[in-house]
Amino acid sequence: MSVTEFAGVTKDKHRGVTSPGGLYEFWTEEGAHVYLHDTDFRRLTYKPGRPPMLELEFIYAPQWTPPELSKTPVVVFRFEDVRLVEWIEDQEGHDCVAAFPDAPPGQVGQFDWDGTDMFTLDTFILRLIFHAPRAAVTVQAN
Repeated sequence: MSVTEFAGVTKDKHRGVTSPGGLYEFWTEEGAHVYLHDTDFRRLTYKPGRPPMLELEFIYAPQWTPPELSKTPVVVFRFEDVRLVEWIEDQEGHDCVAAFPDAPPGQVGQFDWDGTDMFTLDTFILRLIFHAPRAAVTVQAN
């Protein structure tokens, strides 16, 4: 059983990505505090290349952006050598988003790491389970 190697995240055990703390709160290598609860899930990109790659993009609303991320409010997770286990889209969620413009298509209900190499992402319209031995986290301008 392999454990995902994270790049771009502090190596400090109390501030890095941990299985109990999950991916919701951690610090980057540069010391920026990432708190995903204050972001919206904006984009998913899957490239079935060699190796397969998955990118997940989250963005802070201006009022929730930490000062140290004011110029780089986009948090990107790039997973390498991805093996998809489950990808399910919720038609009721899609219908709700189509019928109600204020419905939150990017609302994240769960984004967990099991401490080995498995990740689970549940959003308003999507459930994604995958394995990835490598992950890199970057912050970018909008």
